[in-house]
Amino acid sequence: MEVKILEKREDSVRFILGGVSHTFANALRRAIIGEVPTFAVDEVEFFENDSALFDEIIAHRLAMVPLTTPVDRFELDALDLDDYTVTLGLEFEGPGMVYSGDLKSDDPDIKPANPSIPIVKLAEGQRITLNAYARLGRGRDHAKWQPGYAYYKYLTRIHIGKEVPGWKKLKNLAERRKLPVEETDSEIIITTYKSFYFPREFDGYVGSLIMEEVIPDTFVFTVESNGELPVEEMVAIALKILMRKSDRFINELHKLAV
Repeated sequence: MEVKILEKREDSVRFILGGVSHTFANALRRAIIGEVPTFAVDEVEFFENDSALFDEIIAHRLAMVPLTTPVDRFELDALDLDDYTVTLGLEFEGPGMVYSGDLKSDDPDIKPANPSIPIVKLAEGQRITLNAYARLGRGRDHAKWQPGYAYYKYLTRIHIGKEVPGWKKLKNLAERRKLPVEETDSEIIITTYKSFYFPREFDGYVGSLIMEEVIPDTFVFTVESNGELPVEEMVAIALKILMRKSDRFINELHKLAV
């Protein structure tokens, strides 16, 4: 397996994953989205709600607020989750907009990742008082526990013959997209680290003078975090979970063989 980081931001990373099959790439994608646990509101107890929204709507909005999940305090790569519960209290009187930052957590390490998410708008004299209870869960059970997004594409090279009228236009388009471009006497070669689309005027040359080469067993991965976990931790935890699941499967096979 080979990994090459292409781009790293605070909430996203793009990297090349080489030397693996598409089944492994998809398993990693599914593990990042569905297996990496995070904290999310799972139950809400309302004491007062004079707002224009029903309790169920507010509870749903609270559940979709990303909560920071401390990596160093919980074994997030374990197959069995900790049953720790954190309480986030809310008491607010209108007029004004209630934001996620108004939730007061009894655990300073577990709080809204973004304090600016609107929850409900209260008019003069309206009040809302509640306790929201958050726990660890996995995205395979509900989208509120998904730590972010992960998707991938095959790494490809596009070979464009210089017989194509206007090939320089395609070269300029690729360079504006900041894609690597190689040039030989007869063609230019564009490496598609990210998507690259041809203008319609070149459709007639695709398959003849414009050919796409798929690099076998090499993928461009993009992972984006909602804010619950650092993006690099999402990938690392997903890989550990895959290894633990594989070990458990092998152990079960050995038991059957005895």
